Formats: sequence, C-alpha cells, structure tokens
Amino acid sequence: MARQYFMDMLAEPPLANLTAVTATSETALWSAATYTPIPALDANRPGKAYMLKAGGIMSFASTGSLTITPRAGLTVAANTLGASSARTSPGATTNQPWFMEMICVIRTTGTSGTMVATGGFQTNGTATLDVSASFGGTSATFDTTVASGVTIGWTLSVAGTITPMFVTWQAMN
Repeated sequence: MARQYFMDMLAEPPLANLTAVTATSETALWSAATYTPIPALDANRPGKAYMLKAGGIMSFASTGSLTITPRAGLTVAANTLGASSARTSPGATTNQPWFMEMICVIRTTGTSGTMVATGGFQTNGTATLDVSASFGGTSATFDTTVASGVTIGWTLSVAGTITPMFVTWQAMN
C-alpha cells in the first residue's frame, strides 16, 4: 500500500503585522515557536519536508548591508542552515514590499538529526536597484525528538525596519 502523506499548515499565519525588527545585530524575524514550529517527533522521518513563505514591508534610512541566516532551532543562537552573503540594502526607502521562500528537508533523525534548507529573499529598492539574496545550503544538526523550529535571523548594518506581515509554515509530506 502506498504511503499517504498530507500537506498541512503547522501554525496559523498571523492575523496582524508582527513586530518590526529594528536592531543592527542578528535578530529573529518572528517567534519560531509560534510561526515556524516543528512539533516533537514530527521531523523524525528522513525525507520530511517543510516550506516557508513570508512577506511584509521594510524601510531603510540609507544604504547598508543585510544578511539573512536561517537556523535549525528556536533562537538566533541555533545551528545555521547557511547565511546569505551580505547584500547591499536598497538605500533610503519606505515601506518596500519583500518576499521570502524556503524549503527544509530532514536528512537524518534522532538527538543529532540533520536538516538542510535553501531559500531566497526578494525586494525592490529604487528604480535601479533590486535586492535578492539566496541562503541555505548548509546541513545543520538539531534534535528531532523534541519540539523545535526554524528561526530566520535578520542582520542589517544601518538604521531601518522590517515588518513581517504574513508567515506560512507547511509540512509538505
């Protein structure tokens, strides 16, 4: 008999904008436990896949650099799944839309389970400058037997804000 896996949302998307991130050190874009959770034992099968889609608005006072770092765990101290290269921010902008997408796949399970992920971030800047960043590609260990999640770390070198307006997190199988 064939396996029957069903796609499912693991968390409800926020019904209002999330808190804007204004820090210039790595900061989580949202609570992983709330919006990108992995329930205990849910990832305890090699080949399990998750999909993240998120978007919102961002504003910058000037040009700087930004880095996006996905992490296998609930904080920005968790193991990295591979940071983007530092990208030049779009300069002085107000309420520019952004979109992010990422796929995570479980490779091994247990107390030293592994996950690999890749994704991308896209925004428009001025008429001549678009910002895109690819991230991921690094295998990270995490415990698949306990509740965990995926944290998206955001590092911006200049004054600015990013406001997540929606986050969707799905188990693909």
